[in-house]
Amino acid sequence: MPENTLQKKFKFTVSFLFFIYGSLFFPFVISGQTLYGKIVNEQNEPVPYATIFVSETREGTISNADGNYNLNLEKGTYHFLIRSLGYQQIEKEITLASDSLLFDIVLLQQEYQIKEIKVFPGKEDPAYYIIRKAMANAAYFREKIKHYEANLYIKSNFTFTNIPKLYQNRIEINDKKLKDAFKEDVTYVIESQNKITYDYPESYKQEVISKKTSLTGFDEPPMMGLMTSTFYEERPNQVISPLSATALNHYNYEYQGFITVGKFDVFKIKVEPKRKSDELVSGTIYIVDKLWCIYNIDFNARIEFFHYRIKQQYENLGNENWMPVSHIINGNFSLLGLKGKFYYGATLQYKSVEENELGSSQTATKMPTNTPKKEVNKKEIELRNEVVRLSSKDELSNKDVRKVARLNRKILKEQYQDSTFASSYNSNYNIEETKDTLANDTFAWDSVRTIPLTPAEISSYAMSDSLVKMETQKPDSTTESKTGFKNSVAMKIFTGYPDLYGDSIIRVSYPGLLATENADYNAVDGYKYKQSIRFFANLDSGKYVRVTPEMGYAFNRKAIFWSVSSHFQNLLAKNNQLEISFGKKSRDFKFNDQGINPDLNSISSWFFGENYMRLYETGFFRFNMAQKAFKNFYLKGLVDYNHFSPLENNAGYTLSDKKEFSPNIPKGLNVNSPFLEEQKSLIYALGLSYRKYQRKPWLQSSGFLMISDYYDFLLSYKQGVKGILNSTSDFSRLDFKFRHQANLTPTSGIDWQLSTGYFFNANQLHFSQFKHFQTSEIVIPFKNFTHTFQLLNDYEFSTSDKYINAGFEFRTEYLLMRYLSLFNKRTWSESFHLNYLSTPTLNNYWEAGYSLNNLFFIGNLGVFAGFSESSFESISVKFSIAGF
Repeated sequence: MPENTLQKKFKFTVSFLFFIYGSLFFPFVISGQTLYGKIVNEQNEPVPYATIFVSETREGTISNADGNYNLNLEKGTYHFLIRSLGYQQIEKEITLASDSLLFDIVLLQQEYQIKEIKVFPGKEDPAYYIIRKAMANAAYFREKIKHYEANLYIKSNFTFTNIPKLYQNRIEINDKKLKDAFKEDVTYVIESQNKITYDYPESYKQEVISKKTSLTGFDEPPMMGLMTSTFYEERPNQVISPLSATALNHYNYEYQGFITVGKFDVFKIKVEPKRKSDELVSGTIYIVDKLWCIYNIDFNARIEFFHYRIKQQYENLGNENWMPVSHIINGNFSLLGLKGKFYYGATLQYKSVEENELGSSQTATKMPTNTPKKEVNKKEIELRNEVVRLSSKDELSNKDVRKVARLNRKILKEQYQDSTFASSYNSNYNIEETKDTLANDTFAWDSVRTIPLTPAEISSYAMSDSLVKMETQKPDSTTESKTGFKNSVAMKIFTGYPDLYGDSIIRVSYPGLLATENADYNAVDGYKYKQSIRFFANLDSGKYVRVTPEMGYAFNRKAIFWSVSSHFQNLLAKNNQLEISFGKKSRDFKFNDQGINPDLNSISSWFFGENYMRLYETGFFRFNMAQKAFKNFYLKGLVDYNHFSPLENNAGYTLSDKKEFSPNIPKGLNVNSPFLEEQKSLIYALGLSYRKYQRKPWLQSSGFLMISDYYDFLLSYKQGVKGILNSTSDFSRLDFKFRHQANLTPTSGIDWQLSTGYFFNANQLHFSQFKHFQTSEIVIPFKNFTHTFQLLNDYEFSTSDKYINAGFEFRTEYLLMRYLSLFNKRTWSESFHLNYLSTPTLNNYWEAGYSLNNLFFIGNLGVFAGFSESSFESISVKFSIAGF
């Protein structure tokens, strides 16, 4: 595996450990007297991760891996609920009159009453009756809370149990070798104190009070996604919830009895997936009778190389508002020999909770008299009445559950037509950090930490303190320091120097002599090698300058190439982007994103003697600007000068003396074509673009589809200017492009586009200035299949005349192959593709295809067929290395 791939995989692993599975919920901070002790079972064995809930303060805490717990409370009398899955719940009244009180707890094994005690309608397993009721009411519990304020304490840790030597020196994290950043069998701890404010329907404000970690040299933020997910959603954290409207297609359920808690019975339901899949969980869910809300969950799942267990415990905060008070995620990971384990725990204290005024015959609650009523439109009232009618049926069918889900999406859609509910795109979660007064105060953290540290975590902090002291000590020998510095610089000249120079404004980075981006190979240039350096200046908030000069040599062509590219952001005006570049180099005729990947062409040319890319040389100057005119609209301008020169092959097929590369002439042209001859060209272009994001908070879509809700268009005019700077360009061209992506259902979406254009004249232009199309002639491309012709030659059908190009993709989690268990174990999606092109030389050409997307987070597999008019022409199977 290439080094950069190892680097990405390892960084993804560490990122996952920091931000794993946003399914925690809300927050906590307290001080005062301490109640502490140990929770054990009848055999005197520790009970890890048990929940202790304090009714008076509406807070919960969790015992650690050794069964130890502690709570900081003011003096007074409190009522405690202590429970853990598989054990009987204990209710205790305890009076705190001193600074600390030791209180050990023994939990007894829970025996669930046999299912015959409860009588359910129908002949099927009673679990289905219960689950359908819970499914029908899931949306109600998503909407039930209007506002809350809460505090959260989060503690997480992870340990690498094996780091292969292959990785230790080759992977760098924050400019540290892996062997210096992480050690085997050492626990690394991250803690945070936070405050959360929530307002219906999806506005979250998080205030980070304090962060503490034993990761020396790292400053990772707390896990922001932990606040916003619940198994009442269709897809919490990209898994299909067992309470989703589609869950009956994916899970089997088994009723395993009930217990009585206060005035309610609680049903225990075993959940088993119908197939192996990363998007499904297995385990147990506990449902409260008559309310049909969650009491507990205990699920096992996996995503790629992570195996994890997730536990949530809910408590009644008053007025039947059952909300999570503790959350645990723990598990292990294994990737190419890299192994480890991780843990996340959260404890919560709700300061205030307010309800929306919603109605359901199953779960109706009485609102406080001072709560203002929200006026709803007539259609919303009708939809809610229909939901109540269906939910209150004695027995629900699968069809009823699906209909309730559709009705609830329509209700949310009605609400979001009201401007008071709508929020701008991607801005529903705001984060603030206050001055941290706790980070280095051990006593203060001991007073607010609600999950006690384990011995391994205590050792981790002690080790971290020792490392900090060692790093701050100055070496005694100046000579040794200088020698070490020289060695370090020498090494980074080869491997790269991301901070060659840096201060608060300017940063200079150097990729290194051995960077893979430095080398290239193609039939025209032969072997190429370049060097570059990168300058970045952060001038002010939102203003920056980026300049990258580079120079190299094409050995077989015996030519020097060079360029300077610069990017200026918000420098001339607010919301302004300016790019200036100049130089001399060889280029693909299909410049920019439509061109052939140089790395792929290098591999194909060097190993297989197939040179797909066609090149020319240009000395160029390019001035490109975009200015936001008003909301969602951008004005664009371009001035581009080129001195085009034809090139020919200078290299032979390295692995054979007989095979020669294909001539460096685009298919459809000949060596004497006026479109390939040496010429000077000055052009200008003007454009107008628009992009509008469409928020659909009523539609909980799958993140694995990678479909956004937006539409955009681009209108551009390009003109060749003859006579200035010896330019011979004489053409004019108008182009229009429209693209639309939309999620249709929680598991499907579309992506379609239409582009058309016309050359008013094409008296003189270079082939690079033709209209080119998205093609991918090579069998294993480095681009995805969306709106790309898989069976056309990359250059043959480019045009200097009128054209119409359309592309359509329907993407879904379940279309054809994913219904088969063999292809249904991972979080893949499927697509149906249809692309159309018509030019004067290619009339009514179609390509239809089917693909499996994001296989193992690497690429896509597809089959495509081409048709001219109604006649079949060709078929091909492709694998693209492009992820989604």
